[in-house]
Amino acid sequence: MATSFFLLLALGVGAQDLKPRVAAYMNAQVEVNHFKGAILIAEKGTVLVTEQYGPATSVSEEPATGNNKYPLGSIAKQFIAAAILQLQEKGQLHLQDSVCSYIAKCPIGWDEIKILNLLAQTGGIRDPGRSSNSEMGSGLPDSLVGESLEFKPGEKFKYSNSGYAVLAAIIEKVSGEPYRRYLKNHIFIPLGMHETGFDAIPEASEGAPAHGGNSITPNDLGSAAAYRWDRVYSTVDDLYRWDRGLEGEELLSEASRNAMFTPYTDGYGFGWAIMKEFGRRMDTQAEGIVLFGSAIRRYPDDDVCVIVLSNSGNADAGRISRDLAANLFGKHYELPVEPVAIHVNPAVYDSYVGTYELAPDFILVVRRKADRLTIQGSGQSEIEIVPESETRFFARGLGAVVNFVRGPQGHAIQLVLQQGGGDIPAARR
Repeated sequence: MATSFFLLLALGVGAQDLKPRVAAYMNAQVEVNHFKGAILIAEKGTVLVTEQYGPATSVSEEPATGNNKYPLGSIAKQFIAAAILQLQEKGQLHLQDSVCSYIAKCPIGWDEIKILNLLAQTGGIRDPGRSSNSEMGSGLPDSLVGESLEFKPGEKFKYSNSGYAVLAAIIEKVSGEPYRRYLKNHIFIPLGMHETGFDAIPEASEGAPAHGGNSITPNDLGSAAAYRWDRVYSTVDDLYRWDRGLEGEELLSEASRNAMFTPYTDGYGFGWAIMKEFGRRMDTQAEGIVLFGSAIRRYPDDDVCVIVLSNSGNADAGRISRDLAANLFGKHYELPVEPVAIHVNPAVYDSYVGTYELAPDFILVVRRKADRLTIQGSGQSEIEIVPESETRFFARGLGAVVNFVRGPQGHAIQLVLQQGGGDIPAARR
């Protein structure tokens, strides 16, 4: 089988033509990349395609049902942003407030951080090191007390989990409701998102947040983090209800919605990345530099929504959602085929061994193990990468490709990670 991808041009639009094309694409994802999950494509309020692949899997304390529930990862930061905006509408806080207005014994330098900075990822709060059993790291801000900021608040964009954990604690303190109960009562129930919730933490174990002023303590931060954003699960149907809820004023006022979808520094809104794709405006969740099993893409000018959820953290949901949108819009997309491994002299691997920096807090380590080459990201499992050529390697079943770029001396000077429909360069350290 050819090692290159077969390029397809989707011809025509409409549900009748769309369904067989989507079926062919997703069957290839199942066969080549072992995708297990669910997809949904909707346009102008009508669901054009929705399908599940693989057995039902429950991520909550409830038994599995016919409606597969999948972890949302950073999509749930959007719910935190909506909650903060609701509280502003009620006059209980303001986006220009300093976070130190809500934190007892606020760390030095934090007084310059506004709530808006945390929402727009310009707060400068450091993220703790990534945990090996968490896809995004714990994001526990109470462990950062005494830590200096990475940069002056508002100076630049830096994707952070800790900032949103602080926001979750602020929601609890200001509303007087436990964080997840607030989301349930003010977002999930009003929108009919009855299959959306939190895994692992029984509701009966929740304690009400401490009252007595707006002073968040380290205990409050730890409590909020115990059932933080990355423990939210949902279904494609419920996530589409979320999309629909962002179109009217049942959930947020027009002013709040405009604030959420305004591109601030580096095009990041409140829980959303706002960019151009296929010549159209596109809103999607922003992630750290790893493969995630969840993706939502909204094309507001076309009233199109594409959702991909998987119970595998290694699923390239971003790439799949991009290709499904290309299918709908009649743009080029790539049908995955099984890459063919070739034999390469293992001595070549020595020129690739080393560390590569995708971001200051995300490092890729390449190792040679006898006649095998492996790669490991910060806080992730080590995986083998297999050669398609002397410089191009793939990870079986993950849909990720690593290209090594050699310098004049023959040693790699950088690698380029292909995932999510994009190329991410990483310089050798």
